[in-house]
Amino acid sequence: MKILQVIDTLNAGGAERVFIDMCNILYKNNKDISVLLLLENEGILFAELHKEIPVFKLNRTDKWSLANFKKCYSIIRNFDIIQCHTRHVYKYIAVTRLIFNSKVKVIFQDHSSALLGKIEIGLIKYLIKPEFYISVSSERLNWALKKFNLNSKNIFLLENIIRKKDTELVNDLKHELILVSNFKPNKNNLFAIDLAKKLGKNLLLVGKNQDNEYYDKIKIQAEQSDLISIDSSITETQNVIKASELGLHTSKAETGPIVLIEYLAQRKPFLAYETGEVSKILKPYFPEYF
Repeated sequence: MKILQVIDTLNAGGAERVFIDMCNILYKNNKDISVLLLLENEGILFAELHKEIPVFKLNRTDKWSLANFKKCYSIIRNFDIIQCHTRHVYKYIAVTRLIFNSKVKVIFQDHSSALLGKIEIGLIKYLIKPEFYISVSSERLNWALKKFNLNSKNIFLLENIIRKKDTELVNDLKHELILVSNFKPNKNNLFAIDLAKKLGKNLLLVGKNQDNEYYDKIKIQAEQSDLISIDSSITETQNVIKASELGLHTSKAETGPIVLIEYLAQRKPFLAYETGEVSKILKPYFPEYF
């Protein structure tokens, strides 16, 4: 059975991290696995993908180009199962399948914590309804089951995982607080900054800019305080987590979050909002962390 895992690019992020781990685990378990990247930019995490996994690159620049749809179809037609990570990736593959009347099985793995808009719901429910659906959150799984009237036999809960890294401190730098989270309003990074200032503790923010206006506010806060620092170059977060004393997680909505597992993997306590499937699993064991 030939399996194709599809994502747009492998920039730093929770869904991308899960994608890498899933592909590498499947390969090491002797599955016939390949990868399709929709965009030209491979992303900073691409180097962590096993070197022996075949990779196809669509190099898509125009989302609605018929030539790109044809190229995409020429790739997916050779596989038995297509697993799409994130909504916009699923929609592109589903539309490609619709245009060429392909019968290939497509799995939609939903990593998002945000609700779909009315137009998006209509599109997915009536035109490109998924036959197979995976969510990393039981709450989102139940929502999708009702919203899209899916067959309960074809929906699956697959909680986020990580692969523990054997890390070594590369220097003597030790942060009192660390927040591993990309920068956008939903992640509530500014609250973590306010908390650090109230406590008088230094805070390292690790993540990528996903909202320019919000990121500018974060940079201003960092420039105005010696307690706050930002590092967007870090991809192997478990190393820097090990060099910190306490992890933070301030996101208002989540499906994961895998960073909480990374904190525990490096034996670090954390303070977190109770958001996401991972929080639900961990809270009975570590109630004082939430």
